[in-house]
Amino acid sequence: MPENMRQLGVIFDCLLSLRVHWRGRPDVLVSSDQFIHWDPAYNSRTNPANSPPSPDLYVVFGVSNRLRNSYVVWEEGKPPDFVLEVVSPSSRRRDKEKIDLYAKMGVPEFFLYDPDDKRGPALLGLELRDRGYVPLPDEPLAKGVIGVRSKTLGLCLCIKQSGPASPESPLCCYDPTTGEFLPTVADFAKARQEAAEARKAAEARQEAAEAKLEASKAEVAELKALIEKMRRS
Repeated sequence: MPENMRQLGVIFDCLLSLRVHWRGRPDVLVSSDQFIHWDPAYNSRTNPANSPPSPDLYVVFGVSNRLRNSYVVWEEGKPPDFVLEVVSPSSRRRDKEKIDLYAKMGVPEFFLYDPDDKRGPALLGLELRDRGYVPLPDEPLAKGVIGVRSKTLGLCLCIKQSGPASPESPLCCYDPTTGEFLPTVADFAKARQEAAEARKAAEARQEAAEAKLEASKAEVAELKALIEKMRRS
């Protein structure tokens, strides 16, 4: 489980963004914090001494998007296509040791996000080649943002802001085909608030219009009564 707010925010934002991005695709699985059983000999269900990895986020193309208690590679027929690990101070060494494990598993792309490590890049993208993982290059994106392109996802992961930790995740996904960032939890919350405010404003206008109409009806009724009184006199 995430051990701090920054890690939790990054995982939730990326999970939501990617699930919304591929909504309606029954052949794309986007999941988080599940055991990946990749080798029967390494299977902790039969050998409790072995503990399979449980990535912070993983994406698989070409499998059923259904509920799972865990992901079993030899049953699904393939390993995850993309894995993201969000590093925390206590997991830094363990997460970086997973590079060899994911390479053995055959995961095509492995991304590490470590906002607190001052010795290397905060975001590291790795692509599996014949002899192991090789780093993916940074590249400039629109709106002055630097990111790492994921060939597997067809998206770029980038750091949208820097500075002290905040509830809004600094790691985000960018779609080069549309030139837009994928919406985050904060974006959805803002859109919901704006929709609620727009609905209240529309209701207020409707109430004002109805009140004006009732006032007009009262004026017409009063005028008719006055005309009728004048006729009688």
